[in-house]
Amino acid sequence: MNPLVTIRGLCVDAATSAGTAHLLRGVDLDIGRGRIVGVVGESGSGKTTLASALLRLLPANISRISGEIRFDGEDLLTLDSAAMSALRGTRIAMIFQDPMTALNPLFTIGTHLVDVQQRGTAGLSRRDALTRAEAMLTTVGIPDPKRRLSAYPHQLSGGMRQRVMIAMALLVEPDLLLADEPTTALDATVEAQIVQLLSDLRKDFAGSILFISHHLGLVAELCDDLCVMYAGTVVETGPVAEVLAQPKHPYTAALLACEIDDGDTGRLTSIAGEVPSALSTPPGCVFASRCSHRVPLCDHAPPPFEQLGTRGTACLRHRDLAS
Repeated sequence: MNPLVTIRGLCVDAATSAGTAHLLRGVDLDIGRGRIVGVVGESGSGKTTLASALLRLLPANISRISGEIRFDGEDLLTLDSAAMSALRGTRIAMIFQDPMTALNPLFTIGTHLVDVQQRGTAGLSRRDALTRAEAMLTTVGIPDPKRRLSAYPHQLSGGMRQRVMIAMALLVEPDLLLADEPTTALDATVEAQIVQLLSDLRKDFAGSILFISHHLGLVAELCDDLCVMYAGTVVETGPVAEVLAQPKHPYTAALLACEIDDGDTGRLTSIAGEVPSALSTPPGCVFASRCSHRVPLCDHAPPPFEQLGTRGTACLRHRDLAS
């Protein structure tokens, strides 16, 4: 079966006062039908830019976007603005990173949930939309949902607002759901509840999900496949259990080493060095300056991304790592 989304050679540049910033550098990624793909990496690795490119909701200073983003066989980068707008909030939906600012403070929760449905379903009455909205609020675990429909965003907690965002996304029954760090602004208890909610909802949700996170533990719990990004590139992909059990890229291994376990009492592990600036393109591997497995060849040319069965990696020494 063909993937729902096929991304090939995706490059995104932005014009800044200091020069051209290379936000994405030749990204290749597949999102399978009915699969949850986790995207991890440090801040600045390009995760949010990738999700924004899928929606074509990029900042005004973007100076170049090239490559292919095929959604169900159609290249999103070739669509006109009207056709792309018709996909947003219907076949492609997004849970934004900050529930505090993603909802319009001037409108009630009910208005948000009704509007998003009526935009995608012609002829749907307000009464029917409110009935569906109330049922979805119950599904996402909001108590007294009928009363919450008349509430304004500021009257809800951060956890409830995030649940409203999830309800909005699911009400349109999208083929692709983009979840951009949906637990970032929440405390640990609510974070666990949201992840459990997404895990439960996947039983009834037939679409695909791109789940962006800093937290490998959450990704391991929720996702089927894993994409590891670094400095605007994809450095490793594969089934999440296989990648976490035996990483084939030094950066993935370094991220795993930085994870904090409940029993840890010693010094925290960190990755030495700094992420290369988006304003320059290293001549070799983007991770070379921080890599303990570096050899001279790593500095001369970017390593090819090798597909190894269900796994993929951009590392010249992946066989040494596996041994």
